[in-house]
This record gives sequence, C-alpha cells and structure tokens, in this order.
Amino acid sequence: MSPISLALLSAALWGATDLVTTHVGRQIGSLRVVVIAVSTSLVLAGGVAIARGALTQEYDPVIVGATLLMGVGAGVSYIAVFTAFRLGPLSVVSPTISAYGALSAFLAALFLNEILTTAHILGVVAVGGGITLLGLRTTGSGRERRASLASPGVAFALIGLLFFAVITVLLTIPIKEYGWSTAITLSRIGNFATVWVILAVVRSKRKALPSWVRTDLLGEGHALTRRGLLLAGLVGIGDTIAFFVFAAALEEGPTWAVSLLSSLGPIIVVFGGYIGYQERLRRPQILGIALILLGIVLATLPA
Repeated sequence: MSPISLALLSAALWGATDLVTTHVGRQIGSLRVVVIAVSTSLVLAGGVAIARGALTQEYDPVIVGATLLMGVGAGVSYIAVFTAFRLGPLSVVSPTISAYGALSAFLAALFLNEILTTAHILGVVAVGGGITLLGLRTTGSGRERRASLASPGVAFALIGLLFFAVITVLLTIPIKEYGWSTAITLSRIGNFATVWVILAVVRSKRKALPSWVRTDLLGEGHALTRRGLLLAGLVGIGDTIAFFVFAAALEEGPTWAVSLLSSLGPIIVVFGGYIGYQERLRRPQILGIALILLGIVLATLPA
C-alpha cells in the first residue's frame, strides 16, 4: 500500500478506536483505560518488534533516550486525550485533538525541510479549517448566536493536540533509524512507565483530590468489570495497530502528508457521536467535512 493509503487507514482505525475509548472511559474511568490500553499495547508492540529483530539491532543511546522521553510525553497526552473523550462531547473534543495533523504538517515543513507546493499548503489549511469546523458549537439565536470550541473536555484535548503534534514530527527520527516496530516499542516503554507512575501517585493522593478527578480519572463509583477490561484492552490493540500503520506510512511518505491524513479520524467520531450519543450534526460540521474532503484532494496532488 502507498503511504497515503496507509495514512488514511490509520485515521480510520484511530477514529473507530476513539469511539470505543469514549464508551469504556465513561464506564470505568479514563486513567484506568489508559493504563490497561498502554500495558496491552506494550505487549503487542514489543512482541512484534522482537519478531522483527529488535534484539539484534545496534542502538544509539541518544536516539533511544529521546524516544523514551517522547513516550513519557505521549503517556501524558494519552491521559489528557482519554479524559477529554470521557468528558466530551465527542463532536468537539475529537476534532480539537486531531488538529494536530495540520500543526504537524507545518512543523515538518519547518524543521524537516519538507517541500510543500501551493496546492499542498492550501490542502493543509483546508483540512485544518475543516477539523476546526467539526468541533464548533453554536449557542444562542439571532444576534446572540455564538460559535466556540468550549466544552468540558477541550482543555484536555488541547494538551493532547500540542503533545501529539510535536511527538509526531520527532518520531520520524527513530522510525527511519530503527524501523516502525522498534520505534513504537521504545515509545510505548515510556508510555507504560509514565501512566503507571501517574496512576500510583493519583491513587495515593486520591482523598485530597477533587471529586471530578476521582470520578473521571480513577472511575470511582464504577466497577472495573471484565467487559471494561476487555474493551480497554481492545483500545490498546486498536491504537497499536493504527500506530503501526501510521509509522509504516512515515517510513516511506513525507511526514507532513502522513501526519495530516492520519488525523482525519474525527469524521468517523463525529458520525459515531451523532448515531451513538445523539450529538446533533450541525451546519458548520457539514461544511467542515466538505473542507476536509477538498483538503485531501489538494494535499494528495503530485508535487
């Protein structure tokens, strides 16, 4: 498959995984989901990496250390993102998070010296604008009508956006040096250590924490059922496979295009929120989807 096709496939996988994340996060707490998902992911990613020869590779300590640090940042991002999904609404937080694709495209052009044509730049702008429109909420009527990205989960979504944009660009270094499976495994080791440390700290301090932290992160009042465990594990598997596909696309394709196209999962999430959570599909979102489709056409034109 071409890098463009792989990037679009990763977007579809992430979109579907986000729907499951939202569902299970609202059942057992976002931090619980992150810990289970990341632990499952490390087992899967590590197994694939070992099977592909990770134990026989020679490693640069600087690159390995930097990748582990990226994993730490990604671990924090996962907690922020999963909490954003739990708080919702889906139709706002998912597009907000996925604006990282447009930001990553510009960072790649800036720091990796990747060349974008005028059509490509217009495509990035169209996709970024479309994703923003997907997340707009309107309130009031007439002259009092206002549009904003305000929602309970937006603050967490913005944290995820910034971290993911930077990490996406930096992750190209270990991917091109060691291959996608080893790079993802190193990052997952950082994820694993980070989320378990945060879980231990939050649990030890839970009595002094606000009630929303105990409820939304730790899932207090919600039993950790077998179904919840299985769904959280499925999130880890789905996210890892999506990351494998994304990293494979980065090996061969330009970072800006792969990052941009892999961020289109909100289209699936918005429709999922509309069907599964009765979140109304608004006029700006319809326009946003049209802009995204235009942006895809422009961004995939030959250089």
